Amino acid sequence: MSTSLTITAAQARWFRLRQHGLVTPFADALTATAAIGGVQAQIMPAAGLALANRVVGLRAADLERLIFTERQLIKTWGQRGTLHLYTSIDWPLIYAAQSDLRTYWERVATKRGDDLTEYNQLVAQLAELLRANEALGRSDLRASGLPLTEDHLSGWGGIFAVLVRRGLACHAAPRNGEARMAHRERWLPDLAWNPPDAELANQELARRYLAAYGPATLQDLAYWRGRSQAEARRWVAALGAAVTDVRVDDVPMLTLAAHTEALAHPAPTADGWPVLLLGRFEPLLLGQRNKADLIDAAHYKQIWRPAGHIEATLLVRGRIAGSWRYDWRGSGIVITVNPFRPLTKTVRRAVERRAAAVAAHFGVPLAELVWNAPL
Repeated sequence: MSTSLTITAAQARWFRLRQHGLVTPFADALTATAAIGGVQAQIMPAAGLALANRVVGLRAADLERLIFTERQLIKTWGQRGTLHLYTSIDWPLIYAAQSDLRTYWERVATKRGDDLTEYNQLVAQLAELLRANEALGRSDLRASGLPLTEDHLSGWGGIFAVLVRRGLACHAAPRNGEARMAHRERWLPDLAWNPPDAELANQELARRYLAAYGPATLQDLAYWRGRSQAEARRWVAALGAAVTDVRVDDVPMLTLAAHTEALAHPAPTADGWPVLLLGRFEPLLLGQRNKADLIDAAHYKQIWRPAGHIEATLLVRGRIAGSWRYDWRGSGIVITVNPFRPLTKTVRRAVERRAAAVAAHFGVPLAELVWNAPL
């Protein structure tokens, strides 16, 4: 790799927005999900908004259908150990990329000196129970008669997370507010289960990361994946000539060699950038460890909150210009915008259109758009 290109931070932001379908939308939710390496889905409405910003006319009901009826998307634990949406055909890839890791529950069992033979027998029993049923939740496990502890029944996945890590389960439709899991062979009986080698899988995810989130550093890739920089360095090195250096405002970064021409395009003038209302846990904000190019330091803690929470954001020229939220009022929603500084009339009109689109995504009217100071 050799440095052959120098661009501005604005050019890099513009490129990432385009790669994320935030300038020209993707054709459908499956294309969008695959292109950005999965959508964080700890909070399902937030995942819906992430895709609605990338796919014209996508409704919350459409997403439920794609996951739980048509099963073209799966909900499972992915990078950083958090719940994500992936395309179903990518399930073998996502499984393989994590197959070299143990779950939290397995690490605890090893640390306590538990007999892993018995532990694996318990996992095998649960797998058979899951295969014999359409789906199971924690309440079903409690009634199963299996020798399960509260650790196994944890709301963070428990023993279900072990089945997921072994490629045997994913999330099914919840029931009465309870998360439920389904066995892969029942949920997607026709899925070709052909996971690649773990190293090859991680190299492919590194390539996809650079395609959507580059230019980026090794630290950024490690942050996005929740893995070590040494691993990130190894995966990128294996990509060879497909990766090249680029300097972004004198900061050395990495990009796919195929993208250098597109990166060199000048960023548009102010009116050429989309004004966006991005939801909580927006994927674009999870791709860079250093947030200096996204937000002024004075406002950082207003967006990145305690316990890993990331607020919904107003994006202007590819940078965070405020936060926003929606609240239900009767059969409609109220959207409240909290700009960091006064906004131009052009930006405010764009926010009004975006607010209407958020309401349309949820299939309800926009009851009110509230502007908090400064105006």
